[in-house]
Amino acid sequence: MQSQILPSRAALVDRIAMQFEYGQGLICLVGNSGLGKSYLAESFITDKYEDFSKAFIQLSAQSKDVDIIRQLMEHTFRSPIVDQKLSLSENFFILHSEQPAEPCLWVIDGARHLSDELITELQTLATRAPSTLYILVTAQSPGMLPGALDIHLEALSFSESKQLMKMFFRELPSEDDPIFSTFIAEAHGNPSVLLGWQKDSQSLDLRAKPPTKYKQKHYFIAAFSVVLALCLVAALYNKQLMNLFEQRQSVASQESVILSEPTVLEAEQVLKGGDSDDVNLEAQSREITTEEAAKTEPAQVSLVLGALLTQPGIAEEAKSVIESTTEPVGNGSEQAEVPVSNPPSNQGQKTEEAVANNSETLSSKTSLTNAETSQQTQLLIEMGNDNTWFISRPNTEWSIQLLAVTDKKVAEDFIAMHQLDNLKVAEVLRNGKTWWFVTLAPYSQLNDAKNARANLPEELLAAKPFFKRISQIKQQIQQSQ
Repeated sequence: MQSQILPSRAALVDRIAMQFEYGQGLICLVGNSGLGKSYLAESFITDKYEDFSKAFIQLSAQSKDVDIIRQLMEHTFRSPIVDQKLSLSENFFILHSEQPAEPCLWVIDGARHLSDELITELQTLATRAPSTLYILVTAQSPGMLPGALDIHLEALSFSESKQLMKMFFRELPSEDDPIFSTFIAEAHGNPSVLLGWQKDSQSLDLRAKPPTKYKQKHYFIAAFSVVLALCLVAALYNKQLMNLFEQRQSVASQESVILSEPTVLEAEQVLKGGDSDDVNLEAQSREITTEEAAKTEPAQVSLVLGALLTQPGIAEEAKSVIESTTEPVGNGSEQAEVPVSNPPSNQGQKTEEAVANNSETLSSKTSLTNAETSQQTQLLIEMGNDNTWFISRPNTEWSIQLLAVTDKKVAEDFIAMHQLDNLKVAEVLRNGKTWWFVTLAPYSQLNDAKNARANLPEELLAAKPFFKRISQIKQQIQQSQ
């Protein structure tokens, strides 16, 4: 008897032998590929009928009828002379008449490679053989041998699968191992799959060293990283040298500067023999003129800015005033004769008053708008949600969802930070948690929502806001109530 056979398979072997003893001469063992039909047939021919003449033939696509007949006759009779022109049954009857055959057991593995003639001959011998002849054939589907008894081979159960693996493998993972349990379950009781288990391929050892072939790759990556780092250092060093060279050139160019005006005046005074008091007076007049020009410049800039925000006529008047106050000043003693500050005309005074009034009006409007926006944001935070507002809106409108959080404080901080005009907050209960959806709404059409999304700041676009129908928000609100 073959070792390594399950009790259920051994019981099936006994059942086949019992059917032969009951008078059934042709039995077909049916089962899917990989269920162990060949192994069971080998077990049957090894364990049963020790006194019989036995023949085990495993067929393939290259098997020929002549070869099959010859092998069967050689296992049944002693030194038979097989006539290739005769059929299987005719050869059997002729040889049996010359030398009576002992009880025989034929096992043919692979019925799909049998020709129709051989199947007919096997049926004839199973019923008309002059001596005891048992024929067992394996097939993948029932009905391949008409008149034969089909015995089906079932797949192994989960416990039998583990028992079979324990017979052929000395060391197996524990039954609680998820990988091992999944492997047995997915094998579906197929012995060929179960016996293909490889422990090394089904386990992961984090302490194992990487294969040697990857070491060269690691060395190459390390060398490339070092070379790249050296190139970067050299580039930075070269850049610093260039900056230092440029700084030295700028310092060398600044050393050759022209003498200041007081020094030139003093030199001229020395050459002309002038009085030193005139030189001092000239320098003082230049300093006074420069200080007055510096004081006048901010006033002129404010006049220009105010004029640009008002009517074009007032802007032209402001421009004329600036041009009158910024006339070119001569060098030398002429600068002392230019007045430090000219008294503004009546027209200039009107222009300044208009600009001041417009500036005050603009600032008041801006402060009012900021106050309204902050007030709206504060009211939105205090209200908590806009569920009633969403319920009252038509289903065809759209919204842009900016934020979805389970922390109300995060939503309030987000609203206070951005302070947009049309922010709406929906409070929804999902999976036992309260969510706050911060949206921009409403938009009558999807294109309007797309245009509004394109005008959002970059910090909001970075969060990838998306479009959402008002009907969907209403449905979520109604489900959470």
